[in-house]
Order: sequence, then structure tokens, then C-alpha cells
Amino acid sequence: MSRNAEIEDLLCKISRGTNKREAFAKLYELIKTDVYAFALSRMGNEADAEDVTEDCFVRIYRFAEQYKPKGKPMAWIFTIAINVMKRHRVLKSRHLSYDDEICDSLADDNESPEISAVNRDLVGTLLSVLSGVERDIVIMHAVSGVKHREIAKLLQLPLSTVLSRYNRAIKKLREKAEKGGVL
Repeated sequence: MSRNAEIEDLLCKISRGTNKREAFAKLYELIKTDVYAFALSRMGNEADAEDVTEDCFVRIYRFAEQYKPKGKPMAWIFTIAINVMKRHRVLKSRHLSYDDEICDSLADDNESPEISAVNRDLVGTLLSVLSGVERDIVIMHAVSGVKHREIAKLLQLPLSTVLSRYNRAIKKLREKAEKGGVL
């Protein structure tokens, strides 16, 4: 069974209530890194990415019955993630009274088990050469396997733009990795 078929099957089980908790746990284990990496690339810090990831999975669980099986479950999941990120930014902008130093120190203390510190620094350094849209495209396609056509729909960009930005981003990543002695 392909990864997309497995994700779609799990979403259907969640929506039908067939072993709902077990199916959700499997779905979470299967895609948590994809959702977290996407959120981290868009939000810019681990604490916000973790919040977005958690909220995204709550919404997936709550709204699984609204998913229409079309063989593109990650596109549906990333749409949820994008909407959660927009809402998170709005809510965060309303609560700017938090002490940034305290929030930053708390975020630094909570190491993500998904990515080691060395890998996180390396990936962060590499991705820092990309624009926000380029990061989104690379993560959605290279990490999560979303097709370029679906990315174009999600980001509301022409397919040709998505393809050229992906190719440009990969070239930038290669150049940065070669300069830094990574490759």
C-alpha cells in the first residue's frame, strides 16, 4: 500500500469511527514529522511549530469525516495546517505582551525529539537561504511527497511558478551545502 493510500485509509477509519483512536495514533506516527517540519518552516520557531502541529492534529481528528478520498490526503492535511497557522498568527498578534526572552528560553529548553540538535541546525542553516515560499514548496514536495500540482493549488500559484521555484530552491540548497562542506 502506498503512503498516500495508507494515510487516506486511516482518515477513512477515523471518519467512520472504525478503531478511531488506533487509526488516529497510526496516522499521527506516520505524518507528525511532515506536519511539524512544514509548521516549523512557516512559523520560524519550535514552540509555535509544536502548537500548530498539535492544533492541526486536533482538527484532523475532529474533521476527518469531511475529507473526500481523492488520493491526495497530504494536500488536505497541509490545507488544515495553513489555516491553523493563519489563526495562530492572529491569536499571537493579540497577545504580544509576553516577555520574548522567557518564551525564547522555554522554547530552547524543549528539545524536539523529532530532529536532533545537530540536524536541526544543519537543516535550519540550509533552509535559511530559501524564501518562505521556496521552503514551503521544498518541504511539501521533498519531505512529504505532495505533487507540484497540489502545491500550486495550496499556495495559489501557477504550476510553472512552483516548478521553477522548486528547481531554484534545490539549486540554492546544493550550493549552500557544497560551500558549507555538507556534501
